[in-house]
Amino acid sequence: ADGVKAVYLTFDDGPSETVTPKILDQLKAEGVHATFFVLGKAVDSSDENKELIKRIISEGNAIGIHSYSHNYNYLYPNKIVNVDNFKSEVDKTNESLKNVLGDDFSTKAIRLPGGHMTWKGTDRLDEYFQQEGYSYIDWNALSKDAEGPKKNADQLVQQVIETSGTKEKVVLLMHDTYGKEETAKALPTIIKYFKDNGYEFKTLS
Repeated sequence: ADGVKAVYLTFDDGPSETVTPKILDQLKAEGVHATFFVLGKAVDSSDENKELIKRIISEGNAIGIHSYSHNYNYLYPNKIVNVDNFKSEVDKTNESLKNVLGDDFSTKAIRLPGGHMTWKGTDRLDEYFQQEGYSYIDWNALSKDAEGPKKNADQLVQQVIETSGTKEKVVLLMHDTYGKEETAKALPTIIKYFKDNGYEFKTLS
């Protein structure tokens, strides 16, 4: 806490050919940046997604790692982190990103699918993160675009306002995968809310 209000807009599970471009258009129009926690599998799935990865970076946004597969059974059998499987997915996703962005690309931001706070046996994983210089980033506010019944843009905005409350630092969880069109629709209002309330927009990398 340093008295500066900051919001980190974060998007998980992309890129997607349908939603990511809309989100990037909104960010550009509003002159703010976000952090995209990407899936290696999504990066590799199409040439269009590879171009979106380039666009994310070229427009001043940041990229973090969100695993390769997002497969809970593989990453967390019996809800316990399988560190070797997790490491292999980090390496694989890094490789996917370097193939697109060049060998100079590196990110030290990781978000565990489901969040770090959800799983058992994270001690060994934390040791690995420390050795490799990674930081895991959970969230403290969310639009609930992946929780509970499907919500329209107005309902998503309401969840953002409620879960952000009066926090000085907001790390806001949203998604840019397929089917999240309402998130893209809600984004201009969400950005306006944080601008009106004196927040600076920052990224994680």
